Amino acid sequence: MSMWTERRTIVAYALSLLALAEIIDLTIVSVAIPDLMGALEANINDISLTMTSYIVAAAICIPLTGLMTTKYGTRNVALMSILIFGISSVLCGTATSLHQMIIYRLIQGIGGAFLPALAQAYVVENYTEQEQPKIMSVITICIVLGPIIGPVMGGYIVQNMNWRWIFYVNVPICIAGFALISIFMDKVVTKDIKIDYISFAFMAIGIGCLEYFVDEGNTNNWFESFEMICFLALAIIFIGFFIWRGLLGSCVVNFRVFTNFNFVFSCFVMFAFFSLLSGGLTYFSAMLQNVYGMPVDTAGYLQAPRGVAAIIGAPIYMGLSKKIDARILMIFAMILTGASSLAMSFMSPLPSYALILTLVILQGFGMIGVFVLLMSIAYIGVPDAESGDCSGVFNFARNFSSSIGAAVAATMIARNQQVVWNDLSSKVSEYATGFRYWSQSLIGLSSSDTKIQVSALLVRQAAVLQSYLDMFYLTGIILIALCWMPLFLKRPDPNAKPHMGH
Repeated sequence: MSMWTERRTIVAYALSLLALAEIIDLTIVSVAIPDLMGALEANINDISLTMTSYIVAAAICIPLTGLMTTKYGTRNVALMSILIFGISSVLCGTATSLHQMIIYRLIQGIGGAFLPALAQAYVVENYTEQEQPKIMSVITICIVLGPIIGPVMGGYIVQNMNWRWIFYVNVPICIAGFALISIFMDKVVTKDIKIDYISFAFMAIGIGCLEYFVDEGNTNNWFESFEMICFLALAIIFIGFFIWRGLLGSCVVNFRVFTNFNFVFSCFVMFAFFSLLSGGLTYFSAMLQNVYGMPVDTAGYLQAPRGVAAIIGAPIYMGLSKKIDARILMIFAMILTGASSLAMSFMSPLPSYALILTLVILQGFGMIGVFVLLMSIAYIGVPDAESGDCSGVFNFARNFSSSIGAAVAATMIARNQQVVWNDLSSKVSEYATGFRYWSQSLIGLSSSDTKIQVSALLVRQAAVLQSYLDMFYLTGIILIALCWMPLFLKRPDPNAKPHMGH
């Protein structure tokens, strides 16, 4: 029997498909932001909670993957994750208020957190070193295809059906995955290990309070709000308790991984890079719809080339890293990503499809370069026994940075939109010389009130556009300014085996 048709491989296919569904769910919602804002009666700051709640819940649970599978078994954890993910997807589709959606997305994040890591863990545990690269390629394709399929599928569904179906689409995948794993996955021997739920609770409450502070700070005037001060204080206290438990050796995270400077700095680079990049990735589709009036499916299609560029770029970077220092390639990738973001800040009020596609492709090619090269550098000097712990911390840094970046970007967009609107609207007056000259070009509009109303609409559009462009500008400048960071990392062995930790 061929390896590709064995029971274990059928399980690997099922887990890969579920991992794909989870990754798609990270990106598919971004296309539906304008529709969600209307349906849930929320502004951009509030709607960001529907994404960050999912990401934070997943980030917090990821470090538990190894402990949960050891204690309860991969099969049981997979089935429970599928059940939670599927039911919460249905609940998200039925949500009628912002608060319901935030709670359901948080539950969905808990269910989806383990799925990509379980797929990787299953391959490592059930295949030989010679077989692992072949099966891991299937999982890698699914993980890379997620950001491509998400916007395209989301755009098509919202345009032709209803935004609720972006959640319902997970249900048949969960049913199929649950059935295949129930039938074909064998039970494994479990160990009765102790999980320090106290430290996990400290981490969950601390990170949750910090995320809420970042998300809602702008709406509640930051430190002028007693509520925001309380949430920040709680975040500091509970994160402090979590660190204290870790230093005592009683923690869900093995603090020994933080003694490796190269790994810690790699996590910092990952956090900085993704926190800067995630804002543009999350709200780019909303800009295309709100500013340029593009249909939601078109906005989704225009983002697909980013993922295609990433698929093409990954093997190119890995091949070049055998001849060129990976750190130099990473600097190039960071500059390319920053330059593409900087170029986006000069987009005009009239859309250029050629320019958008070019910048999206360059961004995808630069982004994947940083990711794959950093993966090859981060685990240098990490013992095999600590590989799982390091993977949990590394993926936590990636996920949490995405939520922080999305929240900060939403705050920037909302504040800049208000600032630009106030500045421009102050100049819309029949007593302003510039307005009088400009209004003469409005042929067919004789009433000054009508001219002012038309101007108000244009001012609003300009304010929205400028708020997005300012975000892209700041992202690009900071990414280019931080391009030196890879020089502090170790140079990887060109012939080293790719990391497959979980």
